[in-house]
Amino acid sequence: MRLLGVTIGAGAGMLREMKGQQSPPGLAAFLAGVPFFAALDERARSQLAKQLEPVHVAAGEVIIAEGESGDGLFVVVSGRLRVSVAAAGADRVLHDLGRGAIVGEIGLVSNRPRSATVRAVRDSDLLLLSTSAVNALAERRPAVLREIARVLVDRLLSVDRPQPRPPGARAIAVLPAGRNPGPASMVTERLTAQLARAGPVFRVDADVVDRHLGPGAAQRTPGDAGRAELTGWLHAVERGNDYVVYRPDVGDTAWSRVCLSQSDVALLAAATADDPSPGPVAAHALAAGSLRCELALVQAGQPSDTARWLAHSAVADHHHLRDGHPEDMARLARMVTGTGYGLVLGGGGPRGFAHLGVLRALEEAGVPIDVVGGTSIGALMGAISALGMDDAERVARAVTAFTRSGRLVSPTLPLVALSSGRRVDRLLAEHLGPAMIEDLPQRFFCVSANLTTAEEVIHERGPLWPAVRASLSLPGIFPPVYADGHLLIDGGALDNVPVEVMRARVGNGCVIAVDLSPEMEPMTAVPFGPGLSGWRVLWHRINPAATPWPVPSVVDIISRSTGLSQVRHRRAEAGRNIDLLLRPPISGLGALDFKSGVPLIETGYRHAADELAKSGLADRLTLSAEGS
Repeated sequence: MRLLGVTIGAGAGMLREMKGQQSPPGLAAFLAGVPFFAALDERARSQLAKQLEPVHVAAGEVIIAEGESGDGLFVVVSGRLRVSVAAAGADRVLHDLGRGAIVGEIGLVSNRPRSATVRAVRDSDLLLLSTSAVNALAERRPAVLREIARVLVDRLLSVDRPQPRPPGARAIAVLPAGRNPGPASMVTERLTAQLARAGPVFRVDADVVDRHLGPGAAQRTPGDAGRAELTGWLHAVERGNDYVVYRPDVGDTAWSRVCLSQSDVALLAAATADDPSPGPVAAHALAAGSLRCELALVQAGQPSDTARWLAHSAVADHHHLRDGHPEDMARLARMVTGTGYGLVLGGGGPRGFAHLGVLRALEEAGVPIDVVGGTSIGALMGAISALGMDDAERVARAVTAFTRSGRLVSPTLPLVALSSGRRVDRLLAEHLGPAMIEDLPQRFFCVSANLTTAEEVIHERGPLWPAVRASLSLPGIFPPVYADGHLLIDGGALDNVPVEVMRARVGNGCVIAVDLSPEMEPMTAVPFGPGLSGWRVLWHRINPAATPWPVPSVVDIISRSTGLSQVRHRRAEAGRNIDLLLRPPISGLGALDFKSGVPLIETGYRHAADELAKSGLADRLTLSAEGS
């Protein structure tokens, strides 16, 4: 096996100690918690444990190279690996692997080339099980090979099932985003306290290291003799705790770089009013490439000026910490550890009033919503929630906008659409205001479809109401939205319930999705010939003596046509990657019959309340704001 830059048997003292024992209880217990090994019987696990070789990998090093021959598997004990494939001349990241994950298992029974590249994105401890070791063991105990083959077959047969979710961060570095260390100190203290609500947490800075390993131990560089002792101790700390919070120095010191190399995520903390120019440690973290960086902005009031910070720091995510809002720190803790709660609100025209009932039920059950996203009417209801309105204000805004402000469709010469869209523009600007998406206290996104490139567009920065307007631009009813040379239409054309978009934002957290499209929405089909005169249809509608002729309207036909692909997709993908799927019992409504949609608020509430009680989701909450 070719290992690129990987040190076998070095820097993993605890692993060597476990492997050297006659019956390694620590290692055996660890393997029992790894799904691949848990499927084997206890004797097989014990035999394989003796064949595992400890491997230490530094951040950035390649473990498996795409195209190389396979010759064994790795098990992640601590750290994080990233799997990528070469595509169009660049690397496309597939997923990250954390503690307990395995990679390269096909190499145990096949010498086929590796299908992806795997590299460490932080210093990591691994266990190597080589094919030669397995073959030698199989000669003494053939049943082991049969057991491994059975596990591999089960894994191959499950390729169409939901894939393992990305691991959450267990090691977090909190550092100043700029040159003011104050916010980072505050965030470190409060984040540590919040994480302690979910399990053991260890906060470590240079002084803590020096107290345990001796003066100057924290500043050992890679060439120093004691560096292996330092990293070995830090890995032991991680294995003994659910979370480790690293506090780098203010300057770009050796200890600061150790913190970054040991962390899954770097949390850059700052006060909004500070200078957004990156400080020395933040600059190094942002330049690392493989390290995920997120921004935590401490706000004196309502969030503002976020765009100025995002322009200076290319971070993967951002969080607002408002004074007097302990729920913000709880949200930060969930999001940074990959345990956040995301709510996806699907499109459905006037059926979207049911979303308001779902929001109320979630609030009453104590289920936090860290990210809300949606498509079409789901985008609008999600935006109202993300603005921080309570239930009464949300309902008042929605009812006023859709039922008391006149007709939504302002007729125009139907060369592009039946409506000019001006009335909808005015209503959205009035009820959503001048808010910027990145300044919302709750994370928000919405989805539209790019008519010119046939790709979905995810809106999570910039003015709020134009993004929502693009997401609900029903083709034929409202004109497309022009944006930077592209035409954007209703996101339902491509992704009516954007679950995968949400999963990418909450990681291994909980995704709750609300699908408003009925399983089989009835539509009356009356006979008519190859040609159909609109004047004839109009005559039947306005003439009280004429026989009723329920031909569907152009609005209903366009609305239904847009959703056909989504119904098919939903049936094929039902329940995948969703923790709680809500489908309120809603009968068919006209595409613009919003007055009939208001009673669905109660329908959505009752359905969500019942499903939440059955799921027990509220009873499984961790890292809540209570007592913060």
